[in-house]
Amino acid sequence: MLTLGIIGVVCALTLPSLIANHKEKETVTRLKKAYSTLSNAYTGVLNEYGPPPDWNVESWDDVVVMFSKYIQNVRVCTLMQGGCFFSEARKDLRNNKVDQMASMSSLVMSDGIVMGIGHQIGVEQALPCENLNYCFQFEVDINGDKRPNRWGEDTFTFVVTKDKVIPRGGKDTHGRQKMCDPSASSTSAGWYNGSGCAAWVIQSENLDYLKCVKGNQKYCNKDYYFN
Repeated sequence: MLTLGIIGVVCALTLPSLIANHKEKETVTRLKKAYSTLSNAYTGVLNEYGPPPDWNVESWDDVVVMFSKYIQNVRVCTLMQGGCFFSEARKDLRNNKVDQMASMSSLVMSDGIVMGIGHQIGVEQALPCENLNYCFQFEVDINGDKRPNRWGEDTFTFVVTKDKVIPRGGKDTHGRQKMCDPSASSTSAGWYNGSGCAAWVIQSENLDYLKCVKGNQKYCNKDYYFN
C-alpha cells in the first residue's frame, strides 16, 4: 500500500508536467505545419499570378480561393458564409477578452487548422502592399473550434509580403516587441498581445512566455524574447 501511495503521489506531481510538455510540442508542430503550408501555397500563387499588386481580385474571398489551389484537402469559407473561426470571443496573452474573429475569409485544413485573412483595410487598398510593410496577414487557429482560443497559445499571425510569408514577431515585423509581451497588461500596437508570438514558437520551439504569464519571473525579461 505504501508503494502504491508513493506511485500515486509521483504521478500526481509529474502528470501535469507531461501533459503540458505534450501540448507544447503539439502546438509547435501544428504551427510549423501551418507556416509550411502557407509558404508553399504562396510560392504557387506567386508563380501563377505574380506579386499581390498585380492580382486582379475584388475581395479577400478571391485571395483565399487562390491559396486553396495549392493546399490539399482544404475547405474554403467565404465572408458570405460567415467564415469558419469559432465565434466565441478570444483572449490575449494576459487572458483579457478581445473580439471574436468569425467573419473572415478563411481556409480549413483537414486536420482542423483554420487560416483566415485579416487586414484593417479592404483588398483594393491593401494590395499595393505599402501599408505597414506587408500586403495582408493570415490569422491561424491551430486547433479550430477547440479552446482556449487565445492569442499566443493556439492562435497566431503570419504576415504576407510581396514575396514571402513571415511569422509575426520576426525581425522587422510591425509591432514586434509589443505583440508578444508576457509582462504587459495590454498592447497599444493595434493588434492583440500574443498575436506576435509565432516567430518565437517556430524559432525556439517552445511557449516559454506563458510561464511568465503564470508568474515565473525568469521568463518575463523582454531581452529573452527580443535579443
